[in-house]
Amino acid sequence: MLNRRLFSSSTKAAADYYKITLKRSVIGLPEETRAATKTLGLFRLHQTTYKPVNAGTAGLILKLKELVKVELIDHIPTKEELSANKPARGYTVIGRKI
Repeated sequence: MLNRRLFSSSTKAAADYYKITLKRSVIGLPEETRAATKTLGLFRLHQTTYKPVNAGTAGLILKLKELVKVELIDHIPTKEELSANKPARGYTVIGRKI
């Protein structure tokens, strides 16, 4: 008899969202490919969208597999979390040689 491991409700078996970033341009590509990028909400290079993990989204990602970068994440980050990851603007003087 096979023992199957049952996951409790507190343990997640898979990620909840795809983090999809457009890395290549769609200029000169067929209309079907450009429509798939618009369906995912990608309009500019290096733009990122978050979509739920499901079969429809996975099919669109497979159409665009050469154009996008995909990561699996557990939750969509808030604006505060995104701004906390950015480095401080400008520069600081550490020491002087003169």
